[in-house]
Amino acid sequence: MLDKFSHLIYPVFAIVMSLIVGGILIVLIGKNPLEAYKILFQESLFNYYGFANTLTKTSPLLLASLGILIALKGGQFNIGGEGQIYLGALGSTLGGLWVNNLPSFLHIIVALTAGFLFGALWGIIPGYLKAYRGVNEVIITLLLNYIAINLISYLVHHPLAEPNAPSAYSPLIAESAKLPIILPKTLAHAGILIGILFIIIVGILLKKTIVGYQIEVVGLNEQAARYGGISVSQTILLVMALSGGLCGLAGATEVMGLKYRLFENFSPGYGFNAIAIAFLSRGNVLGVCVTSLFFGALLSGANIMQRSAEVPVTIVGVIQGLTLLFVAISTQVKK
Repeated sequence: MLDKFSHLIYPVFAIVMSLIVGGILIVLIGKNPLEAYKILFQESLFNYYGFANTLTKTSPLLLASLGILIALKGGQFNIGGEGQIYLGALGSTLGGLWVNNLPSFLHIIVALTAGFLFGALWGIIPGYLKAYRGVNEVIITLLLNYIAINLISYLVHHPLAEPNAPSAYSPLIAESAKLPIILPKTLAHAGILIGILFIIIVGILLKKTIVGYQIEVVGLNEQAARYGGISVSQTILLVMALSGGLCGLAGATEVMGLKYRLFENFSPGYGFNAIAIAFLSRGNVLGVCVTSLFFGALLSGANIMQRSAEVPVTIVGVIQGLTLLFVAISTQVKK
């Protein structure tokens, strides 16, 4: 019975322990942890505007962590989610700027598809190098993050720069390419619905299809996969493309639902947070949904906690790091 629910027990253990240790740190700076946590979660989950902000933060985390998860399922460590988010944002921006005279529904699909394809392209690069050249994907994906971030910085300073802008950003995308707001008078947009849709799609892909079976077999044992007639190289290429594409969608929803233009350094580290979420979820697609909401609530409530309880926002970063640490510890305990 314990093994049946272990995918829930161990992440919950990690979250609880990180909150306990974070509470101790809050005590050490002379503040009340119960009051701080009450403000943090009450404002981010049970306040209308706070919850809307949580959904806004959760949307890119959900899509990017799904991307990291599908790579892990295939035995690949995609550390390049941040760069793929930036490339996806670029793709959707170009789709929103250069495509005209389309109905809103079609324009949104075009821009989202461009974001997916740009992110997938950035994922295929390390996928190809790993599958056909034996290059470690961790190193390549990590380095591609810096290339992507600096590429976007160059573009918004020069060829895509808004004329006479006070800072580095692109022109506004077309109105027809913007995602609709789902909670009136807030910034909560349909990106969260796209994330939920892909939770379902990825869940079906991994559990109900031959492709999902091949991905899991390759992730568990490449030698056994080859013996069973599965093309390991093609599977690696596929999972890295899907992983990059989902991260690209995270960047696309940020542009189309929140920013409405491409900014320099627009991501606060969603791609790196997604790695923690994917590990915390322990390969469970539904777990990604819950843990993304948890991280989204932390990010949403951090500033309110600082203003109301005088607890620094850096505590939230510590809690996120501790959560990942306790996930690693719980994995070893299970073994």
